[in-house]
Amino acid sequence: MLSQVIGLFWIKWELHGMVGFSLFLQFVLLLVGNRWKLQGRISLYVTIIVWSAYLTADWIATCAMSTLLKAKEDYINGRLVVFWTPFLLLHLGGPHTINAFTLADNELWMRSFLGFIIQVGVAVYVYIRFRGNSNILTYMAIPLFAAGIIKYGERIWILREASRKRFSKSIFSAHKTQVNPPNKGSWTVDDRAKTLDEYLRSKGVIPEGKNIYKAFRLYKMFMPLFLDLKLRFDKDLTQKIILPSMSIEFNGAFKVVEMELGFLYDVLYTKTTILQSLVGKILRAICLLSTLSALTAFSIIVDKSSYPKPDVAMTYMLLIGAFFLDVFAVISHVSSNWQMLDPTIRHNKVHKFISCLRFFSSIHCGEDKKEIAFIAQQSFIKYCLHTEKSLWPKIVRLIDTEDTFAKFRWTTWEPVNDDLKKFIYSSLKQKQEKYRESKFEYEKLSQLLTGKGKSVLIREGVLEKIQILSEKFQRSIEDEEFSQYLLLWHIATSLLFHTNHGKYTGSYYRISKLLSDYMMYLLLLRPNMLPKGIGEERIRETRDEVINFLNKQSSQTESEAGDALFNNNVSSSRTDKRPDGILVQSKSVLQDGRKLAHQLEGLVEEEELTWDHEEKWKMIADVWMEMLVFAASKCEWREHKTQMKNGKELLTHVALLMVHFGLTGHVQVVDIQSNQVEPVQPQEDRSSRWDWELSHLPNYLV
Repeated sequence: MLSQVIGLFWIKWELHGMVGFSLFLQFVLLLVGNRWKLQGRISLYVTIIVWSAYLTADWIATCAMSTLLKAKEDYINGRLVVFWTPFLLLHLGGPHTINAFTLADNELWMRSFLGFIIQVGVAVYVYIRFRGNSNILTYMAIPLFAAGIIKYGERIWILREASRKRFSKSIFSAHKTQVNPPNKGSWTVDDRAKTLDEYLRSKGVIPEGKNIYKAFRLYKMFMPLFLDLKLRFDKDLTQKIILPSMSIEFNGAFKVVEMELGFLYDVLYTKTTILQSLVGKILRAICLLSTLSALTAFSIIVDKSSYPKPDVAMTYMLLIGAFFLDVFAVISHVSSNWQMLDPTIRHNKVHKFISCLRFFSSIHCGEDKKEIAFIAQQSFIKYCLHTEKSLWPKIVRLIDTEDTFAKFRWTTWEPVNDDLKKFIYSSLKQKQEKYRESKFEYEKLSQLLTGKGKSVLIREGVLEKIQILSEKFQRSIEDEEFSQYLLLWHIATSLLFHTNHGKYTGSYYRISKLLSDYMMYLLLLRPNMLPKGIGEERIRETRDEVINFLNKQSSQTESEAGDALFNNNVSSSRTDKRPDGILVQSKSVLQDGRKLAHQLEGLVEEEELTWDHEEKWKMIADVWMEMLVFAASKCEWREHKTQMKNGKELLTHVALLMVHFGLTGHVQVVDIQSNQVEPVQPQEDRSSRWDWELSHLPNYLV
C-alpha cells in the first residue's frame, strides 16, 4: 500500500521535483561556484558542495529531459511541462561563475560538444512532439530555445578555448611575426623601453586603477609560464621589464599577484571571458532579452487559469530564475576586474569622474582589499595525537587508505598577517639583489633557489655546530629527498615552539611556526606541489613512532605532547625487519628531529655565539623561507593551475612573486641579436624597444 502511494506521488511530481532541483543547483553554483573568492576552512566544504552540484546539475537536467521524452501524451496534454524543455538547456549551459570544475573538463570539450548536439536534438524533438495547440507558448518558447542554445554553446566554446592546445595556440597564433623595432637612428623617446610604471603614466591610468592595469599587463606577459613554456628577454630590457615590475610595497605586490591569478582563474574555470568580446556581449544581451520577453509575455498574455497551479508556479520560478541568473551575470561582470580595465584610462573629466566613483565603490565594498588572507596549517604532532585517540579515523582508514580525511579534519587556517607578507617580500627582494650583483649568472640563480637553508646556516656560522646537520644530514641538504629534510625541520620547529612558549613571542617565532605548519600541510595534503619522493612512507613510519610514544604518556594537548617529546627520550629501533627477514633502515625522523631541536636550543647557550631567542628564531624563519622558495621553484606551473580549483594557495602566490623578481629558471636573460646567453651588464643601455601593449607577443618565448 505504501509503495503504491509513493509510486503515484512520484509519477505525479517527479518532473516538478527534478526541474525544481535543477534550478536549485543553478543557484548553488551561482553563489559558490567561484571558489577563488573563498578562503580558509570554508573553502574545503565549498569545494565539496561545488563538486557535488557540478556533477549532479548535468545529470538531473538530462534525467528531466529523458522523463519528458518518455512521457505519455495524456500526461503532457493541457499542461505546461513541455514549456520547461528550453529551461533545461539553459541549466545545461550553467551559470557564469563556473564553467569547469577541473582542468580535465576543458580537455574533454569534444565530449561535451557531442552531448550538446544530442541534448539540443532531444529538446527540440520533445517540444515539437508535445507542443500542443497553444500557439502563444510555441512562440514564447522560440526565444527561450535560442537563449538555451546560446548558453549551452558558450559553455562548450569556453571549455574549448581553455583547453591546453587552444590556450597555447592563442599565444602563438595572434601574431605569427615578431614586431621589428625601428632602426636605432630613428628611435624616439616614445619608442624606447619603459618600465611598467612609466607606461601606466603615459597611458593616463588613474591611480585607483593602477594595480588592476598593472596586474593585467603582467598576466598577459607571464601567461606562457602556465603552459610550462620558458620566456627570454633581451639583456638590456631586463632592468626595465622584469626586475622593476614589483617595485612597490609588499601589500601592493600581493594584491597585484592576487589579481593576476584571478585573471587566470577566470580564463580556466569561469565564463567571465565570454563578455570580453563584442560577440559575447551581443549574445548575452540576446539571452537577457529572451528571458525578459518570455517572463513578460507569460505574465500578461497567457491564460494561467487553464493550467494546473503547480505548473504555473513552477513556470514562474523557472522564468524568474533564468532572468535573475542573466542579470546577476551582467552585474558581476560589470563589477569585475575585467570590466574595470577599460575605465582605468579616460580622456575627459566626465569619464574619469565615473571611473573614480566605481573604484571607490569597489574599495568601500572590500573588493580592492581582497587578497590571500589565510594560510593552511598542519601540525604533525597534533595530527598524530588526534589520530591515535580517535576511533572514527581508524574506521574510515579502511576505505581512506591515505588517511586524507583525518589530515583534512585536523587542518587549520591562520591569517596571513602583514609580518608574514613583509618577511616573504623582503626575503625575495634580498635574493633579487644578490642575483643582480652576480650579473644574472645562472649558477648564482641555482644557488638562490635550491639552497634549502644551507646558505643561512653557513651565513650564521652554525652549520658545523649543529652536529645532526653537519654529520648525518649534510647530504640531505643537497642530495636526499626533500620530504625527509622538511619533516626533520618541522618536528624540530614544533618542539622548540612549545618549549619556548612564554620565553619568546617575537614575530620570527610566529612566522617560523606558520611556515613550518604550512609546508607540513603541503607534504600531507598537496604532495604533488612538492618534489617527488617517498614522503608518504616516511610520514607513516614517523607517525607510528610518535603514536607509540604518546601511548605511554598522559598528554592531552598538542603543547603537552610537544613538551613530552622534547624532554623525554624516545626509544625506537633504527631498523625494521621485513617479512623475508631482511633488516631495513627505519625511515622515521623523530629521533633526529629531537636532536636538531636540542642543538638549535643549545645555540642560545653557546658562549662563542652569544645568541638570544630572537636571533635563533630569525635563523629558523630564514631556513623555512629557503624551503618555501625551493618548493615554489620546483612545483610545475601545471600543478599551480590544477590547485586553483581548491582556492588560493600561498605557494602559487610566492612562485609568481619570484617570477616578477626574475627568480625563476623559466626566464632566461639572452642577447636577442646574437641569440647567446650572456650576463646582463647593468651599465649598458642600448635602449631596445619594448611595447607593453604587445607584451603578449611570442617574440620573447624560447
